[in-house]
Amino acid sequence: MFVPGNMGWLVLSCGLFVAYWVLLAIYRLHFHPLSRYRGPRVAAVSNSWYEWYWNYHLNGQMIFEIQRLHKQYGPVVRIGVNDLSIDDPEVYQAMTKVSSGFTKDPHFYRCISFPGTSIGETDPAKSRIRRKVLTPALSGTRVQELAPAILGKVERLLRRVDLCAQSAKTICITSACKALTMDIISKIVLGREIGCIEEPDFRNSFIENLNAAFETGWIATAFPRLATLALWMASMSDFSSYLEVFDTHSDVYVARKDVNVPSAIATHADRSAVIDMLMDPLTVKGHTVPSLEQLNDEAVILLTAGNDTTSNSMIFGLYQICNNMCVYKTLFQELQGRFPSVDQQITYEDAKQLPYLTATIKEILRLGTPLPGRLPRLIPSSGFQLYGQDLPPKTSIHTSPYLLNRHPSIWDNPNDFNPDRWLRKNSRDLDKYLATFNRGARQCLGKEWVHSYQIAGLWQDY
Repeated sequence: MFVPGNMGWLVLSCGLFVAYWVLLAIYRLHFHPLSRYRGPRVAAVSNSWYEWYWNYHLNGQMIFEIQRLHKQYGPVVRIGVNDLSIDDPEVYQAMTKVSSGFTKDPHFYRCISFPGTSIGETDPAKSRIRRKVLTPALSGTRVQELAPAILGKVERLLRRVDLCAQSAKTICITSACKALTMDIISKIVLGREIGCIEEPDFRNSFIENLNAAFETGWIATAFPRLATLALWMASMSDFSSYLEVFDTHSDVYVARKDVNVPSAIATHADRSAVIDMLMDPLTVKGHTVPSLEQLNDEAVILLTAGNDTTSNSMIFGLYQICNNMCVYKTLFQELQGRFPSVDQQITYEDAKQLPYLTATIKEILRLGTPLPGRLPRLIPSSGFQLYGQDLPPKTSIHTSPYLLNRHPSIWDNPNDFNPDRWLRKNSRDLDKYLATFNRGARQCLGKEWVHSYQIAGLWQDY
């Protein structure tokens, strides 16, 4: 009888390991329920390495690779072991109906968010409660209440721009927009601003650390087990020191945890309505007051989502308006007709009534697509029929706002920046196909704030 030595055991183990992966690859390529769908073979065997290559090694190019694959294979492409990418607006409509039963894919969302937060919660019932708690703090009514504070921050930014212009100093619009939106969203979420507008060159380490975290996020989505290591590394960096801004403020509310908080929470401008709502156990039936750690998680998620997506839309919008003189002139004439004096403030409610401004903002959100990547959803237990083929439960279906907002079946000349498309008779039909904010029960909570920021970003002085 052969008894292998140490080297023999090593060779045997390696052989078994290789055999396991060969057999697994054969199964995934030829016998898996998704094997009928075309796509890159390497992705069907192991989507981790495929995604890492396109998103991390090639710096976020995965969405463009998926776009190319759809042109090659059609509306359905297999982009992972258990993942299908769908580029079809009608399928997207069916998936995002409130009654569809589709849920967030926890494999993906635990890598880009914290569990239990408004973005990271994958349980529909718990998510519904958290959204009900936060909705009043992020509603259109709240936008109007904080409009003076928002305009005040815009004026502070413009004063800095004026000073730079007087001294012929070049400014970075990207940094300026990110500073503005961070000070606005921190006021909303924390009840106090971080103070990015006053920073030299608008460069703030909190924002820079967020940007650095996005880069490690590519690794986390491809290799989820590394996400824990990335979070630990972030906690050892200067990023954690900025959470003290939230810690100091929230201690007051933590002390009130066992006090009877009135059900009608005050939402005046010098308070954090977000924290007030979260700390009130009577806000919504079923709501549990979060711990300090959970409050930190929610605050970081709201700061991140509110800043990066909104500032990117502002930057894209300013570029497109300046780059399209016809759009610039039409928009300027409409603004000048409604606000003839440069000293007259552009109010949120008045600006919403301007048709060309509204159309321009919609076109910015369509083509700018602040969150272009995939938003995976899991097929419910009842299954889902796709083009006559039954798909099994728990299959991960990916859709991309970037692709949906450019789909030629809905948008004519989809790559052209054309606000006029929103002024045609069929423009109401276009609204339901705008995928920027998602749809259904999981649509973006802060879309009213995005519109408000866009209006604030149209600097009438210039």
